[in-house]
Amino acid sequence: MRNLVFTAISIIVLFIISCSDDIIQVDNSTEQGKILLKIDNQNVPQNVVSVKATLTRDNYESITGVFTINSDSTAELLLSNIASGDWHLKVDAEDSSSVIIYSGETDVAVLANYTNQVYLTLKRTGDGVGAIYIYVTWDNSSSWIDYFNNPIFIPSGTYWDYKRVQQPKILYDGNIYRMYYTAQGASYSGYVGLAVSNDGINWTNYSENPVLSPSDSSWDAYAVSGATVIKDESGYKMYYSGWSDHYSEEAWNIGLATSEDGIHWEKYPNPVLTGSEDWEYQLAATCVIKIDEVYYMYYMGRNLPTLKIGLATSVDGVNWTKHLQNPILSPDVEWEGTGIYYANVHKEDDQYIMYYMNGAGTGFGKATSTDGVNWTKDSQNPFFTKNDTYNYWSDYKIAYPYYLKINNQDRIYYSGFSNYYPDRIGFMYK
Repeated sequence: MRNLVFTAISIIVLFIISCSDDIIQVDNSTEQGKILLKIDNQNVPQNVVSVKATLTRDNYESITGVFTINSDSTAELLLSNIASGDWHLKVDAEDSSSVIIYSGETDVAVLANYTNQVYLTLKRTGDGVGAIYIYVTWDNSSSWIDYFNNPIFIPSGTYWDYKRVQQPKILYDGNIYRMYYTAQGASYSGYVGLAVSNDGINWTNYSENPVLSPSDSSWDAYAVSGATVIKDESGYKMYYSGWSDHYSEEAWNIGLATSEDGIHWEKYPNPVLTGSEDWEYQLAATCVIKIDEVYYMYYMGRNLPTLKIGLATSVDGVNWTKHLQNPILSPDVEWEGTGIYYANVHKEDDQYIMYYMNGAGTGFGKATSTDGVNWTKDSQNPFFTKNDTYNYWSDYKIAYPYYLKINNQDRIYYSGFSNYYPDRIGFMYK
């Protein structure tokens, strides 16, 4: 029997600015929003089969939506084209005969660029006891929302990944998403795994994993880690960090492997980028993009406790030149501590956007640039912290942000660290 009293529905409002002729309006407001209702069906009272939400407002058409409850899934309902202002929300839970057995209502204010929390209890309409507690979160379109079913990817328990899976890098290849990730069994070891997905949420491991392993005897004899894959007219290129020391005390260098199918890889014998004794004693390629026939590699420079971000460029993807302004981004505000790293960069129109993490793994930051070299940090940093993870699934650290747009939805995939579980992978969206 499922519980009669529970915290179950998370309703999230995303504010957008748009115009619509579908709603009769009595003022000149063009601000609209959306309400996303989610319910964990495993906690719903046994006799509830559907939930109906209705928004009403004077001189506006009512907005109504219904979703069906299934015992083994999470239901969602999206109400769109909601004009800014004061609305009345009524939520009814019905049984199989369409009889309302739980009901609740409240007034809500939809305001752009404003966050408000509303608590609504659905009370039983007949005899007996029980209630459905609805937690309502109003948020604006600039806020990131952690996916309610995180983590989406966990270790398989084999020799090479039982300890952690992390550092997801995702490539949309034709009609499928390929996720290259770092896996670890023994301490300081590293392998590259491959998983595929149709939606970026449900992943299937490649049957012949790992796709890249340490060499028998070379500069990457102990670990290959942090694979970043780019595909262009010449095929697939994978940039990864490697080291041969068991305790990871020697320099990390960046290597290159190439492939015709993105599965079977051939390594270059020597690193394509090496570190120095300064701030970049240990290197890791965190992002490679190609713009106007030039490759840009954003990499981490590590000489603990210092972590900084560097840039190298190349015209062939093999021979690299470090930028004269390196490091291009360094820690300089309190939340960043002694280090920032793992830059993930993409370009939108004429602007470069970077997401990065702090050395302590407590939060993510954002920076923008017009040339990919000179960066301005967002004043709202950190824009996401470990305390923002859904149900605190990553209560120890968050790390390795990777941005990707899927079906017009912005997503950031990242690694989640917990004191009770191996490292896993989840994502946030807006």
